[in-house]
Amino acid sequence: MKRIVWHGVKDVRLETDAPIPQCEEGGVLIKMEAFSVCGTDIKAYNVGNTRLTHPQTVGHEFAGRIEESKNPAFSKGDRVVMAPTIGCGECFYCKKGKRNLCAKPRSIGFQIPGAMAEYMPLPVDAIAGGHLIKCPEDIPAPVAAIAEPLSCVINGLSRAPVSQMEDVLVIGTGAIGLLHSIAIRDAGVKNIVTSEFPGHKADIAKSLGFTVIAPGELEKRYKDLSKGLGFELVVIAAPSQQVQETAPSYARKGGYVSYFASLPPEHEKLNMSSRMIHYNELVLYGTSDSTPKHVEEAVRLLSARKDDFAKMITVLPMEQWLEGYQGVMDMRYAKVVLTP
Repeated sequence: MKRIVWHGVKDVRLETDAPIPQCEEGGVLIKMEAFSVCGTDIKAYNVGNTRLTHPQTVGHEFAGRIEESKNPAFSKGDRVVMAPTIGCGECFYCKKGKRNLCAKPRSIGFQIPGAMAEYMPLPVDAIAGGHLIKCPEDIPAPVAAIAEPLSCVINGLSRAPVSQMEDVLVIGTGAIGLLHSIAIRDAGVKNIVTSEFPGHKADIAKSLGFTVIAPGELEKRYKDLSKGLGFELVVIAAPSQQVQETAPSYARKGGYVSYFASLPPEHEKLNMSSRMIHYNELVLYGTSDSTPKHVEEAVRLLSARKDDFAKMITVLPMEQWLEGYQGVMDMRYAKVVLTP
């Protein structure tokens, strides 16, 4: 079979002669329909990842079908997606239902061979806890493949009363910014403003009906676009230190600021006004990963708004994986989905 394997920094290879994996007792073997490129995959390509040991099949966002099952919960032909971070089930966080915060997690594409292959085996302990989720047939495979990143977005939005809001700002319209914007619209928010430089990603946001302003105009226009008060929620979907420092100033009193995009270690320290946070009663919070229940909600949302999500996806054959990586880095693509 074909698979995409990380061997080290700037050393990712398409291998075409790998043996098809065996289905373990209690596990399943999944035949892939589509798998998508995550920013984490691109970071691993460029600078590595401490969770990776080479060689490793990469990828954790996918849609596929059960090819063989030795698990009573699944049958051949079942269509599945996944919450790819596997909690230990025993730590404080797992017992609280927060497997995404597990003290000893393992993840598909890191400690467990990943999804960028024609076939992926899952051991029984990766299925336990409801991590493998059945997916309806009405969702096109490239759209179903983004269930995992959408589930992370749903986790982040669950931390604020979004359905009660009218004005939201999303900074950045890459894949994560667009996923946020569509999910926020689904929650009933009427005024969704996005900030992005002119180009392909901004054009997608406009085609979806969102207000788009250039980052350089945000400081002078944000109040005019939010009833003169600032936004009830500001979502940071851009990995920029400057953006993360200034974002709270765009929130109204009592507002929320979601620190969704992460920063590299050398830029992780922020310089902000604690007085503004204090006197404006702002809530600043972070989001990491998702749980199976978030993936289940993502599947529902993908089915309801499949046409919107399809607009943000570029589909390429897995042989063009490097073009997909490079196109995201060059901002020519918002979200790349590869097909085997």
